[in-house]
Amino acid sequence: MSQARTTTTTRPGAHRFPGPETGANLVCFVHAGALPTVYQPWSAELAGRFGVWVGTVRHHDAAGGAGPMWKGYAERQADALEAVTGPLTLYGHSMGAVSAYETARELRRRGRDLVRLVVSGCDAPHLRVNADLPRDPVELVRTVAGLYGGIPEMILAEPELAQVFGEELRADFDALAAYTWTPGAPLDIPLTVAGGTTDPVVSEAGLRAWAEHTTGAFRLERLPGSHFFTDDERPALLALMG
Repeated sequence: MSQARTTTTTRPGAHRFPGPETGANLVCFVHAGALPTVYQPWSAELAGRFGVWVGTVRHHDAAGGAGPMWKGYAERQADALEAVTGPLTLYGHSMGAVSAYETARELRRRGRDLVRLVVSGCDAPHLRVNADLPRDPVELVRTVAGLYGGIPEMILAEPELAQVFGEELRADFDALAAYTWTPGAPLDIPLTVAGGTTDPVVSEAGLRAWAEHTTGAFRLERLPGSHFFTDDERPALLALMG
């Protein structure tokens, strides 16, 4: 019988939320502006199926190295996951989809087996087009709220909170703007793609184009919801994790 954890597991670049030991692991990657704790509820919702981890390497921390930022990021994140034993599934939403994809590429280059990659809210990486967003942090928060949703009213109503949050958001969007897809061998693992039926920032063609990035089984699901899935909509997304 598995034994429930009472403490978290944290190592540089990866954090495991409390939950029962299952042997299988789901590593999640955050969207722009999100804290790792956004995935904490998943630990209870997926109890018995996965131990839920979140990748915590920051993209801008990988800048200034010998190679491009995103190459350094993927290498650091893969390093952090080397010691995570058992079957491994990766999931990322929006910016996190690109993070999960590049980490999966690096892990497969190293010979690490992966069960599958699941991404949502993001067109295929070779088709990405950066949105024209304001530099001012407060205006950025307001613009992102209008485009994507998902920003609490409390932040929108308080300029000081919007300023602080907007600075973090700007750092993430700057990292995303620095991303350029590098051609290479496709993944060889199952790849599942999800998109909200009313998501204004993805396209059917863009979601289907993810199929070019794997020789494994490909699955596309359009789920009820916009760019961010609500708590009521999340079970349909979790069902895709395997």
